[in-house]
This record gives sequence, C-alpha cells and structure tokens, in this order.
Amino acid sequence: MRRLIPVLAFCGVAVLVAAGVFTLAYRANLNQLSRTGAVQLDQASDRVLAQLARFQQLPNLLARHPVIVGVLTGETDPARAHDFLETTALTVGAEEIFVLDRKGRVLAASDLEENGARVGDDLGQTAHVRRALTGGLGVDHAFEPKDGGRDFFFSRGIINGAAPPSGVVVVRADVEQLEFEWEVDETVVSFLDAYNVVFLSNRVELVLRRDGKGAFPASATRIYPRSVVHPFYDYKESNWFGHRLQRFGKTGVMPEQAMVLSEFLPRLDLTTRVYLNVKTAAQNARVLGYLALAIMGLVGAGLVALGQRRRRLAERLVVEAAANARLEARVEERTAQLRQAQDQLVQAGKLTALGQMSAGISHEVNQPLAAIRNFAANGIKLIERDRVAEAQDNLDQITVQVDRINRIIKNLRGFARNESERVEPVELVAVVQDALRLAERRLREEGITVELDLPKPPVMVAGGPVRLQQVIVNLTGNAMDAMRDQPEKRLSLAIETPLGEGPVRLRVRDTGSGLVEPDRVFEPFYTTKDVGASKGLGLGLSISYGIVGTFGGKLSCRNLPEGGAEFCVELKKAGGAK
Repeated sequence: MRRLIPVLAFCGVAVLVAAGVFTLAYRANLNQLSRTGAVQLDQASDRVLAQLARFQQLPNLLARHPVIVGVLTGETDPARAHDFLETTALTVGAEEIFVLDRKGRVLAASDLEENGARVGDDLGQTAHVRRALTGGLGVDHAFEPKDGGRDFFFSRGIINGAAPPSGVVVVRADVEQLEFEWEVDETVVSFLDAYNVVFLSNRVELVLRRDGKGAFPASATRIYPRSVVHPFYDYKESNWFGHRLQRFGKTGVMPEQAMVLSEFLPRLDLTTRVYLNVKTAAQNARVLGYLALAIMGLVGAGLVALGQRRRRLAERLVVEAAANARLEARVEERTAQLRQAQDQLVQAGKLTALGQMSAGISHEVNQPLAAIRNFAANGIKLIERDRVAEAQDNLDQITVQVDRINRIIKNLRGFARNESERVEPVELVAVVQDALRLAERRLREEGITVELDLPKPPVMVAGGPVRLQQVIVNLTGNAMDAMRDQPEKRLSLAIETPLGEGPVRLRVRDTGSGLVEPDRVFEPFYTTKDVGASKGLGLGLSISYGIVGTFGGKLSCRNLPEGGAEFCVELKKAGGAK
C-alpha cells in the first residue's frame, strides 16, 4: 500500500502537467488564430469597400453632368435621359440609376421595367435621399420586395447654380452581384446591420438571419419585411482567455466551434464579423497534452527503473562503505603529510632567501657596529677632555645605531620564523616596505632604481605578514635576477585599491628580459637559472603561488609590451581597507 501511494501521486501530477500543457498550448493557438482572424477581418472590410467604391463615387460625377441637370430643368428629353442612365448603369455594373426632384419624386430612371423605380414614385422619405438633400452623401441599404434582392443606395444632391440641391441622383447596387465575385474560402464572413441582421455574407445560408434575442424591432420594417428575416443558428457562447467562442454543433454551414471577431464599418453602418474554426487549434493543443502525458509516463517508468537500480546499488554501497571509510582515513593521513611537507618547503624557501641575502645582512650589521665603535672611542676622548656635551651627542648616535641593528634583526627573525596558517588582516604597505629593507643593499649595489606607487596606509588585506613578506621577497629577488645583465634596471611596485569589494592588487614590474614560458613559471622545479645551491631549485614562485592561494588570492604573471615582466598579487580586502 505504501508503494502504491507514490505511484498514484505521480499519476495525478502527470495529469495536471498534461492539462497545463493543453491549456497553455490552446491559449497560444487561440492567440495566433485571433491574429490571423484580425487580418482576415480587415481584408473582408477592405474588399467590400473596394467593390462599392465605384458606386459610391458615381453620384458625385453624375450630379454635375449636363444630362442629369437638364432632367431637373426640363432641357433633357425623357427618352435621352433614360438611355443615358441605362448606358451608365450597364457600364459601371449598377443595378439602377434614377433622378429625383427636390420632393423626392422620380423624374428619370435607367430601368423602366417592373423591378425598377418608376417615374412618379415618391422616395423622399428614404434616409439616403433626405441625407442627399442636406448636401451630404446618402448611404443606405434595404431589402427590395419587388425582386427579393438586397441593395445598397448611394445618393448625392444635384446643385444647379447655388445650394440647396434642386434634386437627387441615386445609384442602386445589387448585393448579390458583389457576393458573386467573392472567392469561396473556409472562413465564414458576414456583415450585420444595426438590427443584427446579416445583410451580406459569403454563405448564402446566413443572409437575412438575425443574430439577436427578443422581438424584431418595429423600426427594422423600414428595411426588411418581417417575413424575410429568420433566426440565426443556435449556439452556446463562452469566453476563453479573452476570446469570444461560439459552439454551433453540426449545422453544415457554421464551424462546430468558432472564434468570433467583429469590427464596425462606419462608412456602410455595418459590422463585419468573421467566424474562425477553432477545431485545428484544439486538436493541436490535445496532441501536445497527450505528448506531455506520454513523456510523464516515460519519466515515471524511468523513475521506477531507477528505484530498482537504486535498491541494487544500496546493497553494494553498504559493502563499500567500510572500505571507503578506511580509504578516507588514509587520504586524510596523506593530506596531513603533504601539508607538513609544504610547510617545510615554505620554510626552506625562506632560509634559501636568507642564505642569498647573508652577505648583505652582514654588511648591514657591520656598518652600525663600526659606527658604534668610532662613536664610543670618540666619546671616551671627549670625556677625558671634559667635553661632556659633545660626548653626549656621540652616545645619542650610538643609540641610533643600536636601534638600526635591532630593526635589522627583528626583520630577519620575523622573516625566518615558521608562521601559522591563520589568515588575518595585514597592512600591505608596511609588508612591502619591510621586504624592500631586506633587499636594500642588493638594490643599491646592483644599481637598481626602485619606483614605488603606494597609497597612504593603511591598506588592509587578508593574509599573514611573514608569508606575504616571503612572497614579495621572492618576487623582487626574481626581478633583480632577471635584470642582472640589462642596461636599464628599474623595479616598480604599485598597489591598486579599487572602490567597492574588488581585490587589492600589488604589481611588481621589472625591465628584465621577460618570461620564456609564462604559463609554466608556477610549476614546481621549473627554472631558467642554473640549478645549484646559489641559483635555486625552481620552487620560489611555486611556493609563492601556494601561499597567495591560501589567502584566498591569486598570483599571475605576464610579459610587458615594452619589455620586462609583471607579477600581480591579488588579495581580498580585510577590515579597515580603503
């Protein structure tokens, strides 16, 4: 039973994941379908306006034509007027063109048959005629009971001399003729008027169907007889992710489920509406949902197989645990031995550096000793001659020389002692100055110019004072070795303290011959010097690299474009660093 609970929980998660994938995919598909529908909506509106454009502009041209104006003034013969209107209607494809007087009575028409406007008919109460008599372009649509057709009417007032219009010219366009020119496509397109009656559509089954609830408005009978308007197909409407969806079922005309997009067309007082089939969008979303469910099933099968393998491995791990414990103990023992060996190498490196500096140290100590001897001898003579004040000056000079010897011995003792691994705040400027004091005599004897760019202390970094001093001594010693045979000998030390939490950088530059293989200088026992007691074993830079690493810092090197080499010591800032 306990094993069955995780399986059931995973199955529930798999179903939720599949449902989530279906929902996201369905939403994305509906969004894409909506963008496509918006383009089709604009195309349908533009197509109707383009088809009606020639009829809309025709009244503007005819209102100024002499034959039309002559109908109102009586200068045009009725037969000639009929022939002119009939020829014009056939040329532009209009259903009918007729001329009205100021009261809206028909004076001339292109079609004198039963389906056309007859001379003497009163059309003055129609909306498009009233609009034309006020000076605007009259646009209207209506159902024609005579022939059962649907027509658009475009009217323009005829101005003979000055306003107001003395008559009206009307162009009637047959809607069925426009629909005949449409290409048959999968998307259902319809144009509904203010009464929600489909007046124009690319599906003949939708024409004169009213998409609305409630009784048919009495005002609509101005356009449609009640007997010709039929109810729209039944549907259930819903809203998915902000999209209007209608489910029609099986009608043979409408999609079973459609996305509905609408756009009002003010120039015709109609609303363009497209019905987009969402069947493909739903099918694609279901496929992705099933695929997600299948993937989750594969994941579940993999987890079951992994669980079985894990149980088998558990038995092996129990057996290997004891062996691993023994191995870890041996590794810790060897690691401790390696640390001890490293500490010994570090101390050996410091003693090697002390050996190389022994001559300079002896000279540094002998100088103040000789001075002390001279000041003491002079002091005795001055006392014998009762020149006490001058003897006091000699004694003060002896004290100065003793202090100098103490500083030298203190630096040597600190440099030689075996410092612990503890990392603590260290004042970097003081460490650099102490290291340079140890190399002061060699720098002076070899004629090396020292350039310092040190900020005002304190510059606090994380490290150890003795080990950090050893790193600087090693770097300056290597720099002096590299400049031994160079005409220009210049040693530069600069400390960079960037703002923020960046590392402090100590750059040591020389004007030597550069590094032969910069990528290998930190390898143990790698050296370009002659191997020997006086030249070194190639451990100095390797030991320095390890020391800086124990501080959490980084030691790097490069050749300078102008010649020479640069070593950069990066150290973390400690408390009190600027």
